[in-house]
Formats: sequence, structure tokens, C-alpha cells
Amino acid sequence: MEENRKYAVGVDIGGSHIASALVNLETSEIIGHPVTTDVDHTSPAEVIFSAWTENLRLLMNESGLPVKQIGMAFPGPFDYDKGISWMEQKFAAIHGINVGQTLAARLLEFKDLEFKYVNDAGAFALGESSFGAAKYDERVIVLTLGTGVGSGFVANHKIVREGDTVPPGGEVWLLPFHEGIVDEAFSTRWVIGRYKELTGVAVQGAKEVAIRYDYDAAAKQLFTEYGYRMAEFTIPWLEKFQCKTLLLGGNISRSLPMFIEPLQRGYSQAGLEVTVKGSVLLDKAAMLGAASLFLG
Repeated sequence: MEENRKYAVGVDIGGSHIASALVNLETSEIIGHPVTTDVDHTSPAEVIFSAWTENLRLLMNESGLPVKQIGMAFPGPFDYDKGISWMEQKFAAIHGINVGQTLAARLLEFKDLEFKYVNDAGAFALGESSFGAAKYDERVIVLTLGTGVGSGFVANHKIVREGDTVPPGGEVWLLPFHEGIVDEAFSTRWVIGRYKELTGVAVQGAKEVAIRYDYDAAAKQLFTEYGYRMAEFTIPWLEKFQCKTLLLGGNISRSLPMFIEPLQRGYSQAGLEVTVKGSVLLDKAAMLGAASLFLG
């Protein structure tokens, strides 16, 4: 591999920060330490791009390596082919702006920069598939469970977004499930709402319910329901995608020990053998996944 193709920067764009890491694509290792810079998505465009520029400049200058490849993970809506943000709820100030061109014009000391883009959930999926818990799996469905539900359908370490074996765009959040949609059925909102239905008690999220699991019958019931519901929803997609591995990330996945038994029981009752895995890369997965856009 050419020296300037050996390395790539992986960038994870969040609503309150940018996090970047330099990745050795040959060894799958992060070089040095990731760099995180706070910047609120409601800021003016100049503030946002200044923060992103300084973050990348600091990372690349500290490395002293010939870096030309920058992979960026963005939430949608975003034109991932052209690098143009169409978000309105987040990063409204950069709506319609070409991100790569804008950053390259500010990073003139780094020549011939190449930018690639991926959905943030897709980046997470690629990270775990290329470097993490699913690196030996040919096919894997990845779900990120938190304030919403993100997804990535990965075959041979590439995201699959089209075809009969995946939902439109490879995104599950808007799919119907029971009386609502997936985003309502498996997100933090469902956990909070269901626990209040069972107990009348308001909690902030899955972590609070998990803490009560050993002594609280309602917590056990909630996670049992969650596991069975997850099996019910994923079974048709595992079959369509001809996949035997489900990998879960996001805040709710940290409670996987509380719902993995009913989840696996649901698969067994359907006659399926499915390996369920939790993220091992955690907050680094999206950065590594964005960098992996330059593999192969």
C-alpha cells in the first residue's frame, strides 16, 4: 500500500462535538489519541467549520504522517456522494454547503485531500465490521439503539443500501412495527414510556432500569419484552439478508445482558441460529468506520 494510502482520518460528527482519529488501515489501529472538539450544531457556519478545521489540523499536524484521506460520518439527511448537508434540525447553518470543498479550502497546507462520507449509523456498522466485534463475519446487521434507532446492513465489509434484501436505504427507523414505527419501538423513548406504564415512575433511560434489574420485577418484565420484540422485528430481515449475526450498539446495547436471553429465545422459537454481539469499539466505532471507507 502506498504510504499516503496507508492512513486515513476517521471523523464522527455529533450534535455537540467533532471527534477524529488517525487510523492505520493496514494494522486496523488508531495512531495516537482521538481529538475531540466541542461545537454546538446550532452555531453559525463559520463557527462550525472553524471548529472542524482546527480539529483536523491538530490531528494531522500531531501525526506528522502523509495523510490525504478523510472519511466523515454524518447524520442525515446528507448527500453522501457529493458531501452536501441537507440537515435542517441539526447544523441548519451549513444547509446546502459542500463540506469537503469548504474544509479543503481551509486546510491548504495539506495537499490533495480526498473526502468520503457515510451515515453515522453506517459508519458505526463499518467500524465494527472492519475492525471490531464482527470483523470475521461476512454478513452482519448492526443496530444502534439510543435516542433513535440507526442501522447498517454489511456484506463483506461494505454497506448495502439497495436491493430486496434490505429496507429502503438500509434504514430501519421508519419501518412499521406494531402500532407505530421502529424508532418508537426500540429507542430510549419506549424504555421510558414502558417503565412508567408498569410502575408510574419516571426514569431517564435504559441505564436506570438496568440498575434496578436484580430487584425490580418491572425492570425484568421490560427487558424481557424488549428482547422478544427485538427478535420479532429482526427475524424477517435476518432471513432476507441471509445473515446469522446481529450486532447491537448505542446506549441501550449496554443493557444487552438484561435482554439477550429472551432475544435468543425468540430466535430459537423461530428455528433460527443467530449470534448476538455487543459493540467492542463503542465510541471509536464510527471514527474507525469512516476511515474504513478507504479500504480496498
